[in-house]
Amino acid sequence: MKSLTLVLLCGAASCSDEPIDANPGGLSGGQPGGSLPEGGEIRHEHVQRLGLPEETWLVAYQFESADLASAEFPAPAEGGRGAWGNCVDERTTPTWPFAPLANVTFVPLTTRSLSGPGITGALTLPEHGTQDMVVSSTFRALNGATYGGRPTDVALTAAMSTPDADYAFDLGEDSPVTYHLPAAYTAPLGIGGAATVAITDHQDLELAWTPPPNDFGVDGHSHTKRTHFNYTLFVDTTTTPNRPLFLCFPETDGHQVIPALVIEALPATGQIVHANLTHYMEARQPIGPYAKRRFDLAGTYTNISAYEKL
Repeated sequence: MKSLTLVLLCGAASCSDEPIDANPGGLSGGQPGGSLPEGGEIRHEHVQRLGLPEETWLVAYQFESADLASAEFPAPAEGGRGAWGNCVDERTTPTWPFAPLANVTFVPLTTRSLSGPGITGALTLPEHGTQDMVVSSTFRALNGATYGGRPTDVALTAAMSTPDADYAFDLGEDSPVTYHLPAAYTAPLGIGGAATVAITDHQDLELAWTPPPNDFGVDGHSHTKRTHFNYTLFVDTTTTPNRPLFLCFPETDGHQVIPALVIEALPATGQIVHANLTHYMEARQPIGPYAKRRFDLAGTYTNISAYEKL
């Protein structure tokens, strides 16, 4: 089974155990926006949370900035051989996609039309306000024009994030961007259900699950829009907004060991997220006097539960 350690977010050149070719694989070479500074995203999530009915979470935004820097992609220390293993400490210096956006100007999207399974015709995403920090599972502060939301804000149904399906989003710039939502799977430890996940303190936490089939292109080594990557995220729920603590990657798709040191560093209670993600970097130039920037296409199949350390 292919190792998926770190290919998820760390970019094409920085992975020590990377089965996906850097060109066109990885998250840089071969993708239109791979070499451009960050400039927005559509994040489309199928969410199973706390045993509640399945939901669609959806947010889209675009921005411009004189700053050409982008949030760093998470990369475990020493290629996964550090104290945190295949986990990244997000507590003090968050990486993408959690890092706050600073010195950016959000660009209004006059066209924001979504189409795909579960949507009759096309859905125009409503503007969600100018300050919303918890629209998506990234907990990112979005202090500007954002579009979409959660079912409490927007008429979104679970069918509008059909797993293993393609969607298209029209920003009014060039042709619509297309992306793929990951297939459904059963998360380990009952994550996504109503029961609190019990975690034994001072011990490694082992997770095992049956992953859905993956797509590595016709050559078996490429990162396509259908390639999914798995991660486990621990979340501090005592803050507003909630904040990420540790982001962890599997050794192989279907198996992960989270070091005891990470478990010891967690608060007594919080949330645990287990998800598959598709991520592709497009390039778009906002309408107006703006430069072309990266536009991230992120689709997730996300499971969220409360946890408690024993």
